Amino acid sequence: MNPSDYEFELDRQLRDVPVPADLAARLKSIPEAAAIDAALDRELSTVEIPESLVEQLHQIATTPTPVTRRTTERAGSSGRSPLAWVVGVWANAAAILAAFGIGWAFHSQWNSNLAQTTNVPDLSSSGTQVNSPAEPQLAWLDLPGATPQATLSASPANWVEPELRSPKLASLAQFNSAKSAKGMNALHSLSEELPEDLLSNTFLMRWQPLGANPTVASTHGLPRILIPSGSPVSYFPETKEYDRDFLLRESEHPFTSPQQPSVRSTSVKVSPAQESFENVVFSNKPWPQELIENARAEQWLAATGKFYVPAQSGQLELRTAAGPAVFARSGTQMLQVGIVAGSADPVNRSPVHMTVAITPPESEQQALQTWLPLKIALRETIERLQPHDTITLVVMSEFPFVLIEDATSAHREEWFAALDQIAPNNTANLAEGIRFAAATALTKPGFGDIRRPLLVFSDRFPALDRATNRQLRPLIKNAAQQGIDLTWVQLENESYASLVPAPEGFQGVGQWVVSDSLRRFSHLLDHEVSGVSTLIGSHARVDVRWNAKSVQQYRLIGYQPLGGDFVATSDLGQFHANESATLLFEVVLPEEGPNDVATIELSWQDAHGKHRKSTQKVSRLQFASSWQASPLSLQAAQITQQALALQQNSYFSRRRGNTRDELKAWSSALSSALKQHASFPRLKLLLPD
Repeated sequence: MNPSDYEFELDRQLRDVPVPADLAARLKSIPEAAAIDAALDRELSTVEIPESLVEQLHQIATTPTPVTRRTTERAGSSGRSPLAWVVGVWANAAAILAAFGIGWAFHSQWNSNLAQTTNVPDLSSSGTQVNSPAEPQLAWLDLPGATPQATLSASPANWVEPELRSPKLASLAQFNSAKSAKGMNALHSLSEELPEDLLSNTFLMRWQPLGANPTVASTHGLPRILIPSGSPVSYFPETKEYDRDFLLRESEHPFTSPQQPSVRSTSVKVSPAQESFENVVFSNKPWPQELIENARAEQWLAATGKFYVPAQSGQLELRTAAGPAVFARSGTQMLQVGIVAGSADPVNRSPVHMTVAITPPESEQQALQTWLPLKIALRETIERLQPHDTITLVVMSEFPFVLIEDATSAHREEWFAALDQIAPNNTANLAEGIRFAAATALTKPGFGDIRRPLLVFSDRFPALDRATNRQLRPLIKNAAQQGIDLTWVQLENESYASLVPAPEGFQGVGQWVVSDSLRRFSHLLDHEVSGVSTLIGSHARVDVRWNAKSVQQYRLIGYQPLGGDFVATSDLGQFHANESATLLFEVVLPEEGPNDVATIELSWQDAHGKHRKSTQKVSRLQFASSWQASPLSLQAAQITQQALALQQNSYFSRRRGNTRDELKAWSSALSSALKQHASFPRLKLLLPD
């Protein structure tokens, strides 16, 4: 029923209600407010006031004793005066309040007297001699070398006043009297339950007066590094051959020699985490200094380590690359160890026809913070499609349109060009864009077990009003009933996920996600493409055993401790499909030596919790002779590491005199195949302008 029809029907029913015939006359006879006030004034003017009322009120105000009416007046009155009743109630309340205040003051004075230790005199053995202020104040602790000037009296009556005696103090005095009777002149403890060591924390916490601890030495010792026994970090050797002071001072690993058996192996827990990379590169430029200071080299390498040879499906595999360290002195080599996760996509699965709808960013800042990570994730998705998969891109601008339709893995160049055409634009129509994107997804073939996912990325979901949500609700439910897998992504920081609820029109229909993370976008897109869980493995650890005859020195880049307790920097993160982690070493090789440089072992747990292991050897023959001959992954790793080192003004970068012009020169010499890679925008963000 329309609102107008509802109001008409309500009006018709109200007109049919019967009313009395004299209702109008009765309403008119009701006096107005002015007439009512005049009637009240007339009634009050007839009230007679006793002549002695003023004198009685004056007597009540000036006399401390209560005033009562005469017996004749009280007998002649029909009841007790309201004024006398009120005065009595207030008098009782005042008496109760005064009694409560006196009791509270007495209780506070009791506690303060018991808490003041300075008011209790230090009594001599005879019970009358008192210590002078010049005597040692720590004699009562019975410290070594201290001569107590007095002991407690055998009579507890001299401690406090009789009315303030406490049962605890009385029992304490009786205990000390018994000790004195046994011939013990010094006080060792205040209770049999307390430890005999008077310097213990329990004793000092309970009985020492507030203030500085008298047992602390006046000279400060060297700080101690406390290593938690539950989480040892084995790649921080505890031997003297490893310069731990340099690590703490410079926040970088020093060079060390594998000729010492204690540093002949390196064990590192690796993770594909890349939070610090995303926090820095997708923020406003110039980058904030506090973000640069907290940036982690291993996370930047994990974010840009997308240039390895792909691993087999469902496996974690080792990848090694070696070549000259172009930003170090001559003769220094770079060894890269990569841990690469394969795809989770089943080999023989049905095709997927995915539709992606986005709203253009409002400004250049928003384009950098939200659109750019999504753009990189979409670039990398096109290469993970199987031959019969397609992807369609819908732009939800003021007039929604299809930017590119049914792109396959063979149309990567066209897909890249379409993504580059999206520019900041503050005109967007999210509601109409959702309707248009759902209609576009429904046009894709969906017979059999073919999947048709629809992913809507926008930062404007909270702007949808209630009326728009009511209109979108049946459309969304109808699309879901026809086999469209819906995913709604609010482009917002994940920490605000609880503050950005799903709109009413989307609740219970599809998946609601709040994120602006490049890694999370990649997980979502990979899951929609494969249709299965993207988890490959977890708890990955790399052990590098160096050949002392082939390596003079080496140092690990990144993975420095977060603090003095040497907590591991990389969590035991999970490896999802197509993710990677990187270990980067600078090594110095002698002119002659065996070909075997190191043996690398990778251990991890697969998605089913089964332990797996892989081993690979590194030979001198793997080291490239020049920068141009270095593998793509090694070129990207050196550029990434040097970009962060210059921003942080690290120790080795300062000592070697590295400059931004030097970084720019080597960046211009990158391989053309690397520049054409789908993940090249990750590295391009780090290059000098």
